[in-house]
Amino acid sequence: MESTDIEIRREKVFVPKDMSAREITKKYGICQSTAHASIKRGWFIKNYNRKQIIIDREHFHPPSAYNIARQVFFKNFSRNPVAQNIKEDLIQEAVCLMFMQSGKVKEGATEKYNDRYGWWWTAHNAMLAYLKTWIRQTRYDVELENDIHPMMTNGNRRYSPEFGWINC
Repeated sequence: MESTDIEIRREKVFVPKDMSAREITKKYGICQSTAHASIKRGWFIKNYNRKQIIIDREHFHPPSAYNIARQVFFKNFSRNPVAQNIKEDLIQEAVCLMFMQSGKVKEGATEKYNDRYGWWWTAHNAMLAYLKTWIRQTRYDVELENDIHPMMTNGNRRYSPEFGWINC
């Protein structure tokens, strides 16, 4: 069985003003409301609601990806008690997104913002999104209340899932 890389890219598609919404829906496979908005605007973004996956296996180096993910964690998330509890998940989520975006980071690199800069922000955004989602989904979990919620105090600061860190 052969493994194929699925590549999903977003691209701007310009729509002629003389086409009707029904023709646009049939031609491009978008919903009716998007077709109406694209007539007014003159364009739409293809694959807007899907994650962008641009894999470049030759450019991706796992040991350096894990190294960058650990650095991002210790610089930005190590003081958050909730993040400390799910450290391994955050690092793995960052490396996973770095793999999926390996081709995009390489394409976007310039002299000023090299690929390491791109890796750093890819890892940071993946960890932040995972952490926010995890906090939102476990906000009312009774089993975690005894384990996690006592850790959410830090001096005169309290952590609230609704409001974040609050100084008391």
